[in-house]
Amino acid sequence: MIIWSWCGQVSNANEDSIKLYLDLMTQLEEEYPSVVFVYMTGHLDGSGEEGNLNQRNEQIRKYCRDNNKFLYDFADIESYDPDGETNYMLLYANDACEYDSDGNDSRDANWAEDWRDVHEENVDWYMCGSQHSDALNANQKAYAAWALWVAIAKRL
Repeated sequence: MIIWSWCGQVSNANEDSIKLYLDLMTQLEEEYPSVVFVYMTGHLDGSGEEGNLNQRNEQIRKYCRDNNKFLYDFADIESYDPDGETNYMLLYANDACEYDSDGNDSRDANWAEDWRDVHEENVDWYMCGSQHSDALNANQKAYAAWALWVAIAKRL
């Protein structure tokens, strides 16, 4: 299995550079048909729904849907707390789970910290390291990865 993991590059990518990524991944899939390839979106950068990042992530999502590709949707994972009721990407969330809670163009709240504060550690969430982010976000990414690996195994 191969997964292409972005850091912040998708934020500054244009439509053509994402198309190049998609074309090159497809070429690799054709050259190595026995290998499973997993595509990935870029992490949230606080630019919201209208931002370039979301537009490029949508480009990747559409390609994966249209071509039946496996997608590890980092941005989607970062957009929701475990309750899944609010899309924080729409509130200009970034990968640190910070978002604009009151519409004043300032990231003044953190959905992961808020969620952890009312849930039990080692029951509802687990402390761990998380580069540029929060342990709860890392927990969700780990759960999503395991769910994806299971889905891939079932399809093989």
